[in-house]
Amino acid sequence: MGSHLFGPPLPALTALWQAGGRRGVTASICVVIPLVAGTSFGRPDLGAGAALTAFTAIYGHALPYRRRAIVVAGVGAALSLAGGLGALTGHRPVALALLLGVLAAAAMAAVTIWRVGPPGAIGIVLVCGGSSALGASPSDVGVHVLAAVAGAGLSWCACMLPWLWDPTGPERRAVETAERVVAGVERNGLGALRPSAVAAAVRLADVAIADGSRRDGGALRTRLREVEQRFLRTLPVHLGEGPSTSDRAAPSRDERWWHVVWVPTAIRIGTGATVAALIAAAVGRQNPYWAATTAVAVQLGIGARGTRARAAHRAAGTVVGVLIAGLVITAGLPVAVEILLVGLLQLTVELLVAHKYGVAVAFITPLVLTLVHIGVPGRSGQALIGERLAETGIGIAVALAVGLTLFRHAGSRRLPGAVGRAADSALRSARDAAEDWRLHDALVALSEVASSARAELVTTSATEAWLLRGRWMADLGWALLGARARGDEPLVAALVQRIGEELDPRS
Repeated sequence: MGSHLFGPPLPALTALWQAGGRRGVTASICVVIPLVAGTSFGRPDLGAGAALTAFTAIYGHALPYRRRAIVVAGVGAALSLAGGLGALTGHRPVALALLLGVLAAAAMAAVTIWRVGPPGAIGIVLVCGGSSALGASPSDVGVHVLAAVAGAGLSWCACMLPWLWDPTGPERRAVETAERVVAGVERNGLGALRPSAVAAAVRLADVAIADGSRRDGGALRTRLREVEQRFLRTLPVHLGEGPSTSDRAAPSRDERWWHVVWVPTAIRIGTGATVAALIAAAVGRQNPYWAATTAVAVQLGIGARGTRARAAHRAAGTVVGVLIAGLVITAGLPVAVEILLVGLLQLTVELLVAHKYGVAVAFITPLVLTLVHIGVPGRSGQALIGERLAETGIGIAVALAVGLTLFRHAGSRRLPGAVGRAADSALRSARDAAEDWRLHDALVALSEVASSARAELVTTSATEAWLLRGRWMADLGWALLGARARGDEPLVAALVQRIGEELDPRS
């Protein structure tokens, strides 16, 4: 009986800790220390400003330390700049709105190009906006910039500290995750999973090992090679039927710059942030940063359907979060207790955000509200909560409008090119096994583009045809990689012949 009642939550808690536990603890400590220092020295506004840039600590935890040092330093510099610019434009709503839009678009492009990882562009908007709400006077902007740099520097040190005793930790955890995912497929089969979903975990481990430390003497590389072989052996042999003859024409590839993965998303997010903040300023909001923050958070799901779901999560989570924040602020708790709550809320957000976004949002709102309240204790809690509700509504409405009208078919337009690149890679791999790695990467990229196209609210017959071809292409490619891994030469020969007959335009 006890096992039935208490057993199931343990794996769930373990999964939450593996997804965000270390990041959550590090981020909580980095946020709490500046708040304690600021209030102790009678400058809670500076403590809050440093705590905002301490969000640097939530970036880069999956990266090997060599790459993490560079990425986290870059993120810290960007957040420090955003904090300084936010303090400078805090009394100029229109300038702040334009600044938030530019920062959101630039951050979206940067995190995609340099593979920074979660939480993406939302961090820089939140830091800039939160800093603007602290009410720095022109004479105080310089010291606010120093506080922002100090918060980012503290986070960099905290992110790098485990290197002293566990220099290969990120690579080892990436390989362990890949082993765990592959073992699950070996036990239960792929089920509803596509091969590319499992390949993603293996690929992340591959990247971590490539960028990581050499202190393990090659043991992790050996483990990863074994995991990759086990993964390829689990791939299905049965391919199903290919698309109709009319869909087998040589795929066209559109290389126009606005079809690059990050361009439409960056433009859409920057536009949403700017418009939301400008509308909030036009209706009398003195500090419209939360409207921009909400618009960015809602749009982080690529595709109209993802945007709509995220809007619903944001709306419901914000209402609950505002109620929690109202209870905390109106309770008149001692500052020490409020600081402790901020740390606990930060930890909770990092544990939940990957798996339970809607629940995590309910904790993000009181986290930010309480942090700003600590920095500006004289400001009415009711005013903060009222502004947050009004700006959340504006941000959600603008995000939906932008998400449903701007680049709403970006995934569909990129799909033919992704299928074409996968087909070319399959042909090269069929002729030369040394090209298998290129086929692997092309199949993973195809999966990402296809997921974007499937998320669109309105699909066309052409999109459905390309999705069918993409699924067939992926099954064909993964089957070839799997047959080679198993050493099944008759199947390899059959697949090579089929790829040549069905993908080579000269056939």
